[in-house]
Amino acid sequence: MPVALAVTGSSMVTAAGRGLDATWDALCSGESFLLPDADPELEGFSPVSTARCAAIDPESLGLDRRSARIAGPHTYLLLAAVSDALRDAGIVAGEAANSADEEIAFFAALDSIDPAGEDLISAVQAMRQEDGGEDFGVFFSEGMPQIPPLWPLAVLSPIGFSQVSIQLGLRGENGLFSPGTEAGAQAIIEAAEAIREEKASSAVAAGVGTAISARSIARYRKQGLLQEAEDPKVGSPQYISERHAATLGEGAGAAVIEPLQDARSAGKPVKGLLTGWGRATALESTGGLTIAIREATHRALEMAEISPGRVGLVVTNGAGTSAEDRAEAEALSAVLGNHRPRALTTKAAFGHLLGASPIVDLLLALRALAEEEVPPSPGAGGPACDLMDFFQGPMAAETRSALVLSQGFGGACAAFSAEVV
Repeated sequence: MPVALAVTGSSMVTAAGRGLDATWDALCSGESFLLPDADPELEGFSPVSTARCAAIDPESLGLDRRSARIAGPHTYLLLAAVSDALRDAGIVAGEAANSADEEIAFFAALDSIDPAGEDLISAVQAMRQEDGGEDFGVFFSEGMPQIPPLWPLAVLSPIGFSQVSIQLGLRGENGLFSPGTEAGAQAIIEAAEAIREEKASSAVAAGVGTAISARSIARYRKQGLLQEAEDPKVGSPQYISERHAATLGEGAGAAVIEPLQDARSAGKPVKGLLTGWGRATALESTGGLTIAIREATHRALEMAEISPGRVGLVVTNGAGTSAEDRAEAEALSAVLGNHRPRALTTKAAFGHLLGASPIVDLLLALRALAEEEVPPSPGAGGPACDLMDFFQGPMAAETRSALVLSQGFGGACAAFSAEVV
C-alpha cells in the first residue's frame, strides 16, 4: 500500500508576507522580492541582493519581554509559521498534549544564529583607548560585564527550538536539524516517519532560513551558495549565478501532517497528501550529484507507487549554480524520459530559504495542484528548460501529482512526492 499522509495545516512567512496566501499571490504575480541590499553592514562585500522579511512584533506571538530577547527575530519567524500552521489544522496552541496519544511531534530546521551587534558593541567600545589602540585587559574587566547575561543563549539554535515548543505546547517526538536545505528535508521525513510509526497523532515539520547579516553572507559565500560572477551590465563582481541572483532570503515554513483516515474522521480539510520521499548523498564513488538526485527521486516515486509519467509538476531545487542545475537536469532526464511535466522554481522570487526551502516548496506544490494552476518562475532558465515547461498557466485537471526536489550542502539530496485528493 502506498503512503498517504494528510497535510492538514500549512503556513509560511516570506518576503511577500505572512501566510501561504500572501506568498502564493505574490508568486502568481511574477514578482521577485530580491533587491540590492543597501545595509551599511554589508559595505565590505560586493553588491548582493537579498529578500528580507518584514519585522514581526514578538508581543503578537505571545512572547514576554525576556522570552522575546532570548528568542530573537530568527525564532519569531519559526514561531509565527508553526503557530499559524497549527491553527490552520484546527489545533489550539498550548493545549496540544494531555496524554501520550495526543502528543504532537515537532521536527524543525534552524540555521546558525548570529549574535546581534548591539549586544556586543558596548563591550568592544570599552576596550578602545584614546590613542586608537585596544586594551584587552579592560575588555575582560569592564567590557564583558556589559554583555547581557542571556546573550550566550540567544545564539544557540536549540534555544529557539525549545522556545517554540514551550510556547505552543509541543511535547511529543522531536528533533532539531541544521543548517541548510538538507535540514528542512530531514524535518519533513522525520515528521512523516513519526506518523507512519504511530509515534504521534500529528506532526509538525518546520524550517527557518538565515537572518541576513554580514556574518551569514560571509558564511554562505564560503560554502559556495553565493558565487562571485561578473555582471555585464555593471562590470563589477556580484554574488550572482548565470541566470539569477543566487542570494539569501529570510523566511520560514511549517506543515502539519496527520494520518489521512484520522483527518477525514475529524472532518478536517486536507490540503494535500505526502505520498513518498527519498534521499541520497552525492559521493564520487557512486556517481556524484546526478546519481544522488536520481536515486532520491526514484525512491520517492517508488514509495508513492506512481510512474514518472504521472508527475504533472516538478518543483526544482533551482539554486542557480551551474553544477547543481546541470546535475538536476541530467537526473530528471534519466527519470522522466520523454515525459515533459510543468515546472516551478521559487528561489529567484524569495531568495534561498535554506532550511525553510523544502517545506515552502512542498506547500506551494500542493497549492498549485489544488488550484490547477502553475505560477510563473522568475529567473527560470538553463538545462531544465529543455526538459520541462516553466510558464504560467492552467494544469490539466487529471494532473494530480507533484515532485519536489532539494539539494543541501555536502551533496545531500532529497525528493518528495505529493498529491491532492
